[in-house]
Amino acid sequence: MRIVHGLVVLLLCAAFFHPSSSFAWGKFGHLTVCDLAYRNLTPASRLELQRLMHSHEGGITVKGRGTLADRTYTSFNVGCLEEDELPRKHPEDHFINVDRKTMQITIGDCPDQAKCNRSAITRDFETLKDSSKPDEERVFALMALGHWVGDIHQPLHVSFADDRGGNGILVQMKARCGTSGFTPKNLHAVWDNCLAEAGLFERVRQRADNKKSWSQRTITYRAVDSLQANTSLAEEKSFLKGDPAAWADESYQITISADAQYCVQRGDECRYSVSSTSLEGSEKRTQAVDHAYISTFAPVVQERLRRAGFRLADLINKALDPNYTGPLANSTQRP
Repeated sequence: MRIVHGLVVLLLCAAFFHPSSSFAWGKFGHLTVCDLAYRNLTPASRLELQRLMHSHEGGITVKGRGTLADRTYTSFNVGCLEEDELPRKHPEDHFINVDRKTMQITIGDCPDQAKCNRSAITRDFETLKDSSKPDEERVFALMALGHWVGDIHQPLHVSFADDRGGNGILVQMKARCGTSGFTPKNLHAVWDNCLAEAGLFERVRQRADNKKSWSQRTITYRAVDSLQANTSLAEEKSFLKGDPAAWADESYQITISADAQYCVQRGDECRYSVSSTSLEGSEKRTQAVDHAYISTFAPVVQERLRRAGFRLADLINKALDPNYTGPLANSTQRP
């Protein structure tokens, strides 16, 4: 992505990495999901994706609003970051907010919202596969779909509105997010960034061939190498049996689990705290995050990223390749 540099852009970049932001998965997580998906596209899907993105003709340019700079995307994985650019185009589509008495997500509609992440996935998938739509609509649907599939696999994006998916839960860090230097200030940021930094990305940093000369995004490419090589075709096919409602429920069951310490189960509801049903009218609580927490959930986050990438590939193949019938073994994939 080529960005016109300036003071405003630098400030926006700083805000992008601010630990109190609610960007799902953070930048590296979304890049990982979309790069893994791209590697599992059929040749026909890949050609159509490249055509839509004008990859060999200078890319797709998104005009900045007000004082914001224009953005140009030549690759799909970077295009998946567009929906997190400020001001957000579809702020309601990043989350699924449910009632605190919800124990399982089984329906395809948005529970408490006119629009939500699941409806966004359906909307943009239908736009992408409709060849009668203008290319501009389809390419923006493509980039957005990549973002939404990433979001639905981040557990705290299937959560409760009053605490903004853990943005309203402060954390006391008793462990580090690997050697990344990232320090989260709330529980949402722990799940957006810290757990991936401490697990999947930290293993890349500790590799013998890791080089300081690598570009910033290389860590995500090497992480995808590992996810791809350690996924069998049988595993990949097993990931594709559900639908977005099932993916949302996978995330939600993690969200409300006792070990995640996001909410406190009391009777038929998962409360904000022992003493408060919701954050509204209450003081923010503080949750300790220690080595045991990171050791428990870093592998969970890695698995969510892995499933998101293969499921996104399947959706894009269904939308762009009329001859697609299911995944085939990739040459870099474990037998």
